[in-house]
Amino acid sequence: MITIIWLFGVHGMVIATPILYPYWYANLNANTDAIAHGGAPVHFMTEQFFQWFVWVGGAGATLSLAILLAFFSKAKFSKTMGAVTIIPAIFNINEPLIFGIPIIMNPYFAVPFVLAPTAMAAVTYLAMKLHMVAYTTAVAPWTLPGPIGAWMATGFDWRAIVLCIVNILISMVIYWPFFKAYDKNQLKLEKVDD
Repeated sequence: MITIIWLFGVHGMVIATPILYPYWYANLNANTDAIAHGGAPVHFMTEQFFQWFVWVGGAGATLSLAILLAFFSKAKFSKTMGAVTIIPAIFNINEPLIFGIPIIMNPYFAVPFVLAPTAMAAVTYLAMKLHMVAYTTAVAPWTLPGPIGAWMATGFDWRAIVLCIVNILISMVIYWPFFKAYDKNQLKLEKVDD
């Protein structure tokens, strides 16, 4: 829902915050309370689940797109956008990318912008349900780089770092064909302008 709303130019968290935050933080509180009483966390669905494993780089898992733009682009505009947006994306700030490319109402990136986080959520859900990675039990500052925030939010579970990196790679694979088509089109436009 959040990424679909973004595609139309509305910041997804504006809609999600009043609806989802009470639910997410009640789950996080229940996890923390369970640990405080010697039990195990029971809820995977927290804001930190999304922040550190699904929205790495911001809504739409756009850190992977920033990496692709910065290191694999042939078009000057694409490469410049990657260089300008990769540092903010590392710290989960993706508005320069969302409005700079733009991703909003962009047919090249609409599908991966929704599909990548969906795939990452499924992988993370399975990893947590199979006890391969600890559930989230703490709030880490949202501007930390993904793997560090994931590690902290799971009570310093080193496997969270691995999962976060795997998710970034999954997202890169999903974005790849759309990125290539976009970059090819940008290159064509640049040749026309020359």
